[in-house]
Amino acid sequence: MPEIILYIHILAAASWVGGAMLLFALGIFMRDKEAMRVVYHHMGPIYGYFESVVLAILLISGTYLYMEYGLHNLWKGPNVELTQFLYTKIALVGLIIFATVVHMYISLKAHGRERTQLEKIISRGTSLGIFVLNLFILYFAVQIRSIL
Repeated sequence: MPEIILYIHILAAASWVGGAMLLFALGIFMRDKEAMRVVYHHMGPIYGYFESVVLAILLISGTYLYMEYGLHNLWKGPNVELTQFLYTKIALVGLIIFATVVHMYISLKAHGRERTQLEKIISRGTSLGIFVLNLFILYFAVQIRSIL
């Protein structure tokens, strides 16, 4: 059973990171601002709901794996490196959840209308933050898995 949950966790992570990378790339490389607005207007809400479900799957499967592999006992364990990687990853996941909630709040609040300058700054900042945090979380996930 843990292998199936790990598979689901990795599949959800690939969906989360891949979707975030796609939207981030669209924001950078689409030069036609009107086309970008139309794409985000139609794709944004669908992506937001999809990613909410994926985030829930990641949190549930990650918690299951954390308990299944006995990682909650690491405070007493001898592997300091694994402990540091794991708790750094958990802290980064907390940050990404916060950035996602802020980003979705701004996106839903401003959907269908022009965003204020502050909303644009916060939205783009959280989008960039989510993108960067994804890369760090993937790094720590690989390190944790290589130790396990």
